[in-house]
Amino acid sequence: MSENNITDVNEADFNDQVVEASSNKLIIVDFWAPWCGPCKQLTPSLEKVVRGSGDKVSLVKINIDDNQQIAAQLRIQSIPTVYAFKNKEVVNAFQGVIPENKIVEFIEKSLGSKLTEDFTEFYEQIENEMSQNKFEETKDILIEFISNNPTEIKAINFYLECLLKLKQFDEIGEFIDSLEKEMQEKDEIKQIEKKLKIIKNNLSGPSLEDLLNKLGNNKNDINLIVEVSDKYFSMQDYEKCFEILLNNYPINKDRIKEKMVELFSVLGNSNEHTVNYRKKLSQIMFA
Repeated sequence: MSENNITDVNEADFNDQVVEASSNKLIIVDFWAPWCGPCKQLTPSLEKVVRGSGDKVSLVKINIDDNQQIAAQLRIQSIPTVYAFKNKEVVNAFQGVIPENKIVEFIEKSLGSKLTEDFTEFYEQIENEMSQNKFEETKDILIEFISNNPTEIKAINFYLECLLKLKQFDEIGEFIDSLEKEMQEKDEIKQIEKKLKIIKNNLSGPSLEDLLNKLGNNKNDINLIVEVSDKYFSMQDYEKCFEILLNNYPINKDRIKEKMVELFSVLGNSNEHTVNYRKKLSQIMFA
């Protein structure tokens, strides 16, 4: 098994993939065996923490049944046993099952630094700049930040939002294609792609003014109502988008609900407009 920074290693590769590799980064070695119940509890937690560490740490898993010589050399007497290698030496170790927060503490002590940094102040600055429509400047700040923190999904999301605001649609596709497959599958990226699709679909066709004039003459046309809502959404005028849907809920309750739920999924559950209008939808549905 090989998954970015999580690898199964045997005796032949141990020196290169553990000892020598620890010159460049922290290597966590998990000694386990298929018959070991506690190993089955510990290993998933180790994998989860290492996956969330970016490129700071690698996890090497060694099946002691298949690699008895290494186990003997390192005096592994019980499993699970976990060693931390740094600069070609064992710098820390533990035996048995420990909770996830203790795994984080173990790795941070071995690293000599925190696994994750607090970027709260940075993101507050970014939100402030974007609220002032400084998308070009903010985009440049974010791309530099992302180059040093490639797993920061929040920064990636802000960057893509800047590109949306700047209508740099080709750049969005190119940037998403450049991301790791695992990152591309994240909900935040999928939401941006859905949003981009709606925006692109509304670049051509009737203008908002033409659609509103048509709707004025056909007030109960559900297809026109949805088309107008999409146009507002593509302009990122989310309040008008949702208001026109809510105001016309009695015309076709199922279609309106379906459309609003679709747009909620594009914006994400934590988006303020999703929270606000999901509540309003519920109120009108159960009134």
